[in-house]
Amino acid sequence: MKVQLFAPPWGMPEMTPEGAEAVEIIGDNLWADSATRFYAERDAKIRLGKRAAKGMQATLNKLLVEKFTRRGWYGEAGYFTKADTWVRVTFRHQMSLGSDIIDAQKVCAKFGVRLAMILAADRDTLNVISPNDAAAIVSFEKLDRAIFDLDGVIDIPLVYGKLTPMTHASWGIENQLRKERPRDLTVPQ
Repeated sequence: MKVQLFAPPWGMPEMTPEGAEAVEIIGDNLWADSATRFYAERDAKIRLGKRAAKGMQATLNKLLVEKFTRRGWYGEAGYFTKADTWVRVTFRHQMSLGSDIIDAQKVCAKFGVRLAMILAADRDTLNVISPNDAAAIVSFEKLDRAIFDLDGVIDIPLVYGKLTPMTHASWGIENQLRKERPRDLTVPQ
């Protein structure tokens, strides 16, 4: 995925080598690999008559863990650390945004993190990742508003970023991802 970084209103911290590495890791075919894996797993379950995931957040998170740990990072569930850099890649519910910011503040104050990064997909990308829940997930647009609202409240070495697809899976898979994935319907018995 493409990562576009932004500085908060209180200033741009110095980019660490690990921060640059995190951007590189996320840019290394994350979207294409996630799209291909998600579609394959979803298609296999549907063919077997099983319930299939509607959103690809879990697939993205699994691949992020694989890619970051392969490069010597510690972490899980979208939180990663290496040296004095902390990265949060979020595909969670919008109510978690405040806790992500508090976590960034905490690691900077308590553990000497020199660079905290919070990254979220923009709304258009979320519409593909999880069409049923896109409005409820932390988007870059929500993150941007929250960061600007904190001007004068916190002063931590933070950058935040917008995630958008950079590489693409095959045309067929990309086309399938853009189709509606309606929620399962349950009928009371």
